[in-house]
Amino acid sequence: MSSLLHSDRKTHRGFTLIELMIVVAIIAILSAIAIPAYTAYVARSKLTEAFSGLSSMSVAAQQYYQDNRTYRANGGTGNATTCPVPAPANGQNYGFSCSNVSATTFLITAAPINGFNGPSYTIDQDGVKNTVTVPPGWQAPSGGQQC
Repeated sequence: MSSLLHSDRKTHRGFTLIELMIVVAIIAILSAIAIPAYTAYVARSKLTEAFSGLSSMSVAAQQYYQDNRTYRANGGTGNATTCPVPAPANGQNYGFSCSNVSATTFLITAAPINGFNGPSYTIDQDGVKNTVTVPPGWQAPSGGQQC
């Protein structure tokens, strides 16, 4: 008789529906936290392109000034929006432009391109850096608009 009872008993293997639902809920909660944090991290990492491009253009403009005694391109014959130095090559997230170029001043701007939704920055001949625009969802630096 005991062998008859024992043969009817089936061993169940696998997970119950509630166990699977708990695992799915945990994964959903972790994803809700991790994906926005990762997206913000990737966006912040793209800012280095703006900072390094502004710095390299500023240093090159200072060297140009030392050689030509003017920030105006072409030895002083360039206009107020012509950069005396070329913009960094291979910019994927930021484009660079010049304005307010005179014999003694320049303003280089890094603005987001290619659909990147990030802040715009400037640097002038004195090395003063500013955050010009801050898109929604970003915070401007505290203590003024310094970047």
